[in-house]
Amino acid sequence: MRKEEATRAIRAALERDPDINLHHYPIRITVEADTVRLEGVVENIIAKRRALQLARQALSSARIDDRLKLAIAQPQEDQELAQTVVRTLVTDPVFANFKIGIELQEQAGTDWIGVRAEDGKVHLYGAANSLSHRRMAEVLAWWVRGCSDVDNRIRVEPREQDNDAEISDAIRLVFDKDPNIDSQQVAVTTRDREVYLTGAVPSEETRRILSYDCWYIPGVHAVHNDVAIRRNRNP
Repeated sequence: MRKEEATRAIRAALERDPDINLHHYPIRITVEADTVRLEGVVENIIAKRRALQLARQALSSARIDDRLKLAIAQPQEDQELAQTVVRTLVTDPVFANFKIGIELQEQAGTDWIGVRAEDGKVHLYGAANSLSHRRMAEVLAWWVRGCSDVDNRIRVEPREQDNDAEISDAIRLVFDKDPNIDSQQVAVTTRDREVYLTGAVPSEETRRILSYDCWYIPGVHAVHNDVAIRRNRNP
């Protein structure tokens, strides 16, 4: 497929997707040799993940150069952003046995996470003993005010086999962590990396947060949100 044809095919796929708004959030598509580069600011994490998926589907043999960032209402300076991410991880009981710091160097014989930030993008690197820790670190970084992108290079040592159960477990951990969600109200099932949510929540905003939280988790390929809205009625 020629560059022009590939670019048109990707753009057409992006335009058809209801989660991507190219009118308000244009995406620049560049096809060079075996690489597709996507650049721009997108509305939310769903638009980012979907755009990358559609590009991969259109050119399955190409390498994707992801330069998409989320629209940020309240940015932070990079040093402040990195400090906030470190503080968030350090104070979370999940990472109680980790060494965590800004620009941390390689740590032997222990779980550790280094953090740096550049132009609103958070870079995570280090070693964790489980996929759940790796995923939780990324989600917590996404939640930090001013974070427009996350590059997660945390290694899992020893290596674990990823599967649907791992993804479901990670989602439940995230739902338990999110103060906006009552995790008891939502059931989670994952099949072939596609997440299915059922249950009932009190507002459309909560329902939307459920989808966002799933998409923040690396390895999720789709989210089917069948959660109902049941608003509390005063007696």
